Amino acid sequence: MFRPLDPALRAPLSVALRERVFLLGQRRRLQRIAQYRRPAQDPATLIAAVQRKRLVVAVTAGRSGTTYLARLLATLPDTTSRHEAAPHYFYAMRQAQHDPDAARRFLLEYKLPTIAAAPTARYADISHLLCKGFFEAYLALGIVPGVVLLRRHPRAVAASWLTRRAVPGRMKHGLRLHLHPGDPGVLPFPGWGRATDYQLCFWYALEIERRQHDYAALLQRHGGTYVDVTADELHDAPRFLQLVETLGLLDADADRGPLLATHREVSGVQHKPNQGPAAAAAPHEEEAVWTAVAPAAPWLRAAVERRYATRRDAQ
Repeated sequence: MFRPLDPALRAPLSVALRERVFLLGQRRRLQRIAQYRRPAQDPATLIAAVQRKRLVVAVTAGRSGTTYLARLLATLPDTTSRHEAAPHYFYAMRQAQHDPDAARRFLLEYKLPTIAAAPTARYADISHLLCKGFFEAYLALGIVPGVVLLRRHPRAVAASWLTRRAVPGRMKHGLRLHLHPGDPGVLPFPGWGRATDYQLCFWYALEIERRQHDYAALLQRHGGTYVDVTADELHDAPRFLQLVETLGLLDADADRGPLLATHREVSGVQHKPNQGPAAAAAPHEEEAVWTAVAPAAPWLRAAVERRYATRRDAQ
């Protein structure tokens, strides 16, 4: 009879082996998106074409309202809005953790040609993977997007990803979609090979909270603009209008009436709910994660508690 592997045996070495196996399939994955590969003969011209657009991206953990946000932005005039659009960032995400130039090549050869080819003056690329190695690459190329810091309580994020069996460093989806504690430059989590699946999902949610804080400061140093919001807050029409105006996605003389009507329509739909029984949050397992990350980010716990003070933890 099959028995689950004891968490104590899930050593970081096994993660490295799983990651190596995952990367061995990279040639096959790149073949799937070969139609999007368009290496520019003149990268400067390509970058300038993207710079002329109003580009908006999200820094988020996922399972936080990305589909909802993308569909809201798609109602705006002269705007292309895509959710996890092809060519997908996950094709280069694992390599980008150890080779920043992999992210640059992916942008120049795949992502930027797609954005530049869009017929609209505004482009929203809403993906939870962009903040996992690609944000810095955009800035290094001289492209400063507007940013939505799309938030959800870390406990809810962890439970939702656990429901989808996308555990950082474990399982195929965890490797394909998430950072894990063995990646460079992330929050420390000593002994993470012995952590529970929920603890790894909770750690991941905290790592994205840390990145939202750091990337907001980095963006400001580059003269960029960001909006900090939750999906629940976006259900408020004035808050949504404030977001699109702040990010330069709506002209001052644009008619707000039709936009408010479509906002009500889009907000009345539940977007990409989890299927099947939901995994339960495990608050009693969180303290060990907080203790592990505290030396590197002593401000983080107070910031999280302050940001979500008016929200129910289960949401």
